[in-house]
Amino acid sequence: MFENVLDRLKDNVKTVTITGDKTITIQTYTGSFPDKNIDEKGDYPILIVNSPDISWEKHTLRKKWCNGNFTIDILTTQSEAADKFIDAIIESIETYRDDLKHTGKMDFVNLESTSLDQYFRGGFKVHQKSANFLFKYIFTETRV
Repeated sequence: MFENVLDRLKDNVKTVTITGDKTITIQTYTGSFPDKNIDEKGDYPILIVNSPDISWEKHTLRKKWCNGNFTIDILTTQSEAADKFIDAIIESIETYRDDLKHTGKMDFVNLESTSLDQYFRGGFKVHQKSANFLFKYIFTETRV
């Protein structure tokens, strides 16, 4: 299910252009915070599709649904790039919502919120923008 989200972003969110016609290219796409050393400016930007938080509910007698949310983070060394990448991430999810429904069985995918954080890593500042999405995953229970 979430491989579809990561694959969609790999295909559609690769670069942004910031002031001065400078093109910024994502260096790493990952499903969790990188285990590798990321102490150099050249290690950024990093796009992270975090594991979902989910809860289960009955939908009908034979169907269940999972209410969930997932957060996508972009870590970059330029504030403008962080803004442009998060816009591209949101646009990609919104544009391909029907694909996520049909290939990933994720219904009602909607942007819930965005947030911003900044911190120093060595001698440079990292700008982290996050987009939190809500979704439902509906499936039929297995009979035994």
